[in-house]
Amino acid sequence: KQWYQRRVAITAGIYDEFIECADITGCGTGPAAIAWDWQCCTEFQLAYPSNNVTDMFPPFEWNQDIVSKYCMKKYGVSPDPIRASREYWSADFKAASNIIFSNGLLDPWHAGGVLDDVNESVKSILIKDGAHHLDLRGHNKKDPESVIEARKKEVQLIKQWLQK
Repeated sequence: KQWYQRRVAITAGIYDEFIECADITGCGTGPAAIAWDWQCCTEFQLAYPSNNVTDMFPPFEWNQDIVSKYCMKKYGVSPDPIRASREYWSADFKAASNIIFSNGLLDPWHAGGVLDDVNESVKSILIKDGAHHLDLRGHNKKDPESVIEARKKEVQLIKQWLQK
């Protein structure tokens, strides 16, 4: 019983590690958390409810209206739900160059990424055993081989671009 009570206390304290934010999954703490929260109000629209039927999260209502009210109250901005797709995720890459879209296939967000090369200098790298941003983190002795190879490709592409 004592072990269980301690676990509950530790778990309940997890909310102390996050700030209230526009991303219901939590923003963490400190300047990075505030920056992510600002991005969720101005660039990325993350209004996804959960219901504990089709997902593993507790039921939680979260929609565009709730996000808009939160962002207006906190930052005085009203989110534009299509801004990101209009400015960043357009299928029109005519003016784009020197971009690497790396997607770890273990990252559930990869499905929304650019999964194919767009042209000679807008490249997609799929990482079989990669997780969210794993290729962008520092080397770790437990890194999967696919992540190590992806990093090598990324460095090779950047070196080519810098030589031009």
